Amino acid sequence: LIAAFEGWNDAGDAASGAVEYLIDRYDAELVAEIDPEEFLDFTSSRPQAKIDDDGERVIVWPTTRVYAAELPGGGGDALLMLGSEPQLKWRTFCEQIVSIAREAGCRLIVTLRALVAEVPHSRPVPVVSTVSDASLQSELGLAPSTYEGPTGVVGVLSAACREAGFPSASLWAAVPTYVP
Repeated sequence: LIAAFEGWNDAGDAASGAVEYLIDRYDAELVAEIDPEEFLDFTSSRPQAKIDDDGERVIVWPTTRVYAAELPGGGGDALLMLGSEPQLKWRTFCEQIVSIAREAGCRLIVTLRALVAEVPHSRPVPVVSTVSDASLQSELGLAPSTYEGPTGVVGVLSAACREAGFPSASLWAAVPTYVP
């Protein structure tokens, strides 16, 4: 399961844009949605009024969507998750994500994140990788996160994965300060 959430951990929409690219590139099929009613404050994450193809006014609610994609070259299948960072009930939200991953037979949850940094757009994008699982640490040669301070839902999801015994990894891309 590869997940990105629009909001605090998505500088310049780099993380959500990467998942959107994967959804489009691999013709991913929508397979599930997480109902936003419990998790979003609609005064902060407002629904959008749109006119549909029949000329009818409809309300489009911000939600977390899960797509299934078949990866090329025998890479297997992947779930791609894209949504807004919730304002409410983060633990319950993360439990739902871990449950979706388990039910689908996922072996790993990877979160994509982006942070604003003093880096130029003319150089390769610096990416920091961390893992929450000790066996993945040795297998991939990655370290656990040493960050302390405020976190977003992806930090809480990583902790929920660790507590549930579900392997997870996180990729942080540095985005130039002028991109957002």
